[in-house]
Amino acid sequence: MITVLHSSADLDAAIAKSHEHPIVLFKHSATCPFSARAQEQAALAKHDVEVYTHVVQYSKELSQEIAEKTGVEHQSPQAIVLDKGEAVWTGWRGEITKDKLRELAELPVG
Repeated sequence: MITVLHSSADLDAAIAKSHEHPIVLFKHSATCPFSARAQEQAALAKHDVEVYTHVVQYSKELSQEIAEKTGVEHQSPQAIVLDKGEAVWTGWRGEITKDKLRELAELPVG
């Protein structure tokens, strides 16, 4: 499943969901070819992983808030796996693959 983050409330809901099972925060650019490839990989993993996505050009404030709340410096494209509200993995550009995201979705919560 892919959910678009539009607001701080959406981000807070995604972080809360990570207390039930690992989730992926996926930040990307609407104009970058690296982002297009990473977005394709995230979309391929959506059946196994809850992906919450944000296009960085739509709200730089929300991009910064994601960095602040996760403790992960902003990059784009970027995938951040959250488990129990904590960043347990982060990937950038070619590190973002459907197989890696699926593998990380199997992390046990706790």
